[in-house]
Amino acid sequence: MKNGILSLLAIGLAMNAAQAMASCSPLPGAEQVWSKAAVRWIFVGELHGSNETPAAFLDLVCDALARGRSVTVALERPTSEQADLDGILSAKDLPAARKALLGQDGWKNSIDGRGSEAMLRLLLVLRELRRTYPNLAVAAFDAPYIGTGPGSRDEALGHALLALGAAKPKDTILILTGNYHAMQAPMNGYDLAAMFLPPLERLSLEVTDRGGESWSNINGACGVWHGGVGDKGLAKPRGIFLDPSLAPYGKGDGVLSLGVPLTASAPAAGDSIPLPDCRIKYLSEHQVGAKKQ
Repeated sequence: MKNGILSLLAIGLAMNAAQAMASCSPLPGAEQVWSKAAVRWIFVGELHGSNETPAAFLDLVCDALARGRSVTVALERPTSEQADLDGILSAKDLPAARKALLGQDGWKNSIDGRGSEAMLRLLLVLRELRRTYPNLAVAAFDAPYIGTGPGSRDEALGHALLALGAAKPKDTILILTGNYHAMQAPMNGYDLAAMFLPPLERLSLEVTDRGGESWSNINGACGVWHGGVGDKGLAKPRGIFLDPSLAPYGKGDGVLSLGVPLTASAPAAGDSIPLPDCRIKYLSEHQVGAKKQ
């Protein structure tokens, strides 16, 4: 019975993916990005854990594909998940591939918004897109690193993206990552991931919104949090605006404005048993019983 339920769920998700693919549309202002011929790495820096940002990122992917570009989608996922990410995109047995991916520690226990239901939907739509664009690829770039310094992880992220660019010399690499890693000037005294790429070949967009909620890990507590990353000055409509002065946090080339409030996207793997420490902390701080979540 359990396997039957998993199969029905996977089929339902695949059907939703096909519907989402059919409704995919270009983002207003995206032509500004493609007009920069030298740019290969395009960062979309998000606040993890919303439904809206993966959907907008998907529209950017669709736009690039429709313009005849060869695309690799780079996700801030552990490189140890690469085989299972490939499975979601190409395995004949989708329910088994989904189960394998959601069984990874980064989906079960590191529930910081990167392993959300919205992220799983994104992967399933990319699977559908590969029927028309078989060269479309997904790459994890959260690579292991040596060192305990605060900048060690960002350096590893940057070098992983450099290696991906070398392996995919003809591809446009669209990167969905936390907004911090997409900044183009040092923060807290160290270089961030985007800064390890050639300056003329990278472009960084900070995602802005109109408030709302996201599923995030804040100070070691995982759950639904209020607030977002608002636009500087007047609220922008949905679209891409290439103007460095618009980036509300750090240095970037512009913003990808969602034009709407965020809605939180829960972990795709659900609550694991035992609960991760970050989830226990959140429930304790919010005085919410685990059974009510």
